[in-house]
Amino acid sequence: MSSSVFSRLGSSTSSVASRLAYHAYTLFLFSKSDIKTTLIPVSFFALGAAPLAPTNRISHAVQAVIWIWLHLLHFNLANQVRDPEEDMRNKPWRPLPSGRISLATAQIFRYLMPLVCMVVSLCYSRTIFYASAFFAGLVPMYHELHGDAHWLSKNLMNAVGYACFATGSTLIASNDRSRLDFTGSLSIFIISAILATTIQAQDFQDVDGDKSVGRSTLPIVFPNLSRYTPLISLLLWSAYLTWVWEIGGIGTMGFTCLAVVVGLRYYLLRTTKDDEVSYFMYNIWLAIAFSMPGYWRFYKESAAL
Repeated sequence: MSSSVFSRLGSSTSSVASRLAYHAYTLFLFSKSDIKTTLIPVSFFALGAAPLAPTNRISHAVQAVIWIWLHLLHFNLANQVRDPEEDMRNKPWRPLPSGRISLATAQIFRYLMPLVCMVVSLCYSRTIFYASAFFAGLVPMYHELHGDAHWLSKNLMNAVGYACFATGSTLIASNDRSRLDFTGSLSIFIISAILATTIQAQDFQDVDGDKSVGRSTLPIVFPNLSRYTPLISLLLWSAYLTWVWEIGGIGTMGFTCLAVVVGLRYYLLRTTKDDEVSYFMYNIWLAIAFSMPGYWRFYKESAAL
């Protein structure tokens, strides 16, 4: 009798664990594409730009990463429920085209996630809540109102969206969660400007898909001229970043060489596969740029104290 009870209990526990793992993997698939392009770079940035809490560094860092992921999931849900047919052609492994979740259920989560994000943010501070609320207003402007349909609005809205990500996560990683210090504010302003002028790097690999849905991205509107922009913008930003964050000679040379390689790849190598590799390398450059405020805090600011 007891062995039968334990057997059923074990089977039930295994079933619950299996369902939880299934749903957790479904949520992961919603945001999988943006882990390397958003979650990792912004996490680097937040942990570098923030004056970390002296006694709760690991806890604050983990909470910052979770906060970023929740807002990334919010964005991904809004994006993927909007046009499942596009994902059926380009990313059939995503939860909707693969049948892991129904469109109706995904739409419920799409409208639930902004509330979850804002409630979680309010538990930290009003400033973090404002960043979350502004992001919640930006998402429908980007998707439902087609802010992503034109290259100018898309670049600007991406920059503002990243500023929301950066503001909330930097504050959560900080000791004082109610306000940013000068370094944190400057870091967010710079990284937003970088994204406003370089984010078109992600559009080269998606030209065919963007044309099919009527988007006017920079590579579509200016197919030849746009190929110059990564080289020029990355070189200019490399020079500025290494100056403002006081990067040493070897670091400056390596960072600048990476910018040249990425820029030349976009100009010289133009197949979709080439653009995918170039975009991966651009994200390496971006992750390093995001981490520079951290270098300055730990090696320059601390030395001056």
